[in-house]
Amino acid sequence: MPVAHLFNPEHDLALASGQERFTPPAAGRGMRADLAFIPAFWADDGDIVLVDDAERARRMAMPWSKWLADVEWIQLDDSRTLATKTQDGVVVRPWGWNMALRFQLLKRGIDSRFLPSGEQVGKVRTLSHRATSVPLLQTLSEKADGVVGERVEVRQTDELDSLARLWGQFVVKAPWSSSGRGVRFAAQWPQPNLEGFVRNVILRQGSVVVEPFYEKVTDFAMEFVADGEGQATFQGLSLFHTVNGAYVGNWLATEEEKRQRLAQYVDLNTLDNVARLIALEVGRWCKGCYQGPFGVDMMVVRRDQGFALHPCVEVNLRRTMGHVALALTRRTRGEFNVMRVLYENGIYKLLLES
Repeated sequence: MPVAHLFNPEHDLALASGQERFTPPAAGRGMRADLAFIPAFWADDGDIVLVDDAERARRMAMPWSKWLADVEWIQLDDSRTLATKTQDGVVVRPWGWNMALRFQLLKRGIDSRFLPSGEQVGKVRTLSHRATSVPLLQTLSEKADGVVGERVEVRQTDELDSLARLWGQFVVKAPWSSSGRGVRFAAQWPQPNLEGFVRNVILRQGSVVVEPFYEKVTDFAMEFVADGEGQATFQGLSLFHTVNGAYVGNWLATEEEKRQRLAQYVDLNTLDNVARLIALEVGRWCKGCYQGPFGVDMMVVRRDQGFALHPCVEVNLRRTMGHVALALTRRTRGEFNVMRVLYENGIYKLLLES
């Protein structure tokens, strides 16, 4: 059965909308068009990559052809070809599943038998709500040594009064958001602009998630794949850099090199235990509704003259740039050290640096 891959980086915004008819902003459309070829890094020879513009995807892929799988590019608006190619079945593996993408693929001629049901996609949206990570963080804090982290879901603005007294500085997050856009830092409370943000998010999305502010030392993530049957498998570490919450780039290295870099801050047994617990917990969440990659963002924080692991900043129930970095590391075999995504002269570019 053919496998059809698709890069839909506007996924988080579509997930937040929850609507079938969703139009992504210009930035999301631009990134999707400019980097449409990147599934060929993790695809297998003979797979399909679904794109909005096949000729453009081929052109953007040319500099990377040495490391790409031999795939077939199929344009989404070519409904006849798409329907023919998938009439006997297809496994669709997008960046992330949301109602808008499912609706789009149905319109383009892919039979509903080969897509997740609306109920399954709705469950993915529910599991992607930031409040879902509250019990996961609690489990990790209880069962793993050397970790820190608290998080609560808040449905009324005045609940922040007691949290401000408890924590002092804190961070407020919208349930669904993208690249740090739904995150606000509270240096003090009350704060008029932040109160307005909280009221608006609660009105639109039902709640906010609040956690104490931690002094971050470094970002990283763990990457997994869920089998949809209740199990998940750890794939590797992702060491990345952000600016104002937005992804900038990844370090391409072996797992041993990444582990040794983190070992200066965190006991490696703690890392292994956290990976095992996440695979158990999130694998169980995904049973019957989601099969595919996911990532858990983490950070090392400064605590009491030393360091501690915050094991669950965010759960991304989709493919992540960390998964891309793992695929590139396997493909390029040490030829490059850094992967970056750069926006320059109106174009999103993938850069690999030695």
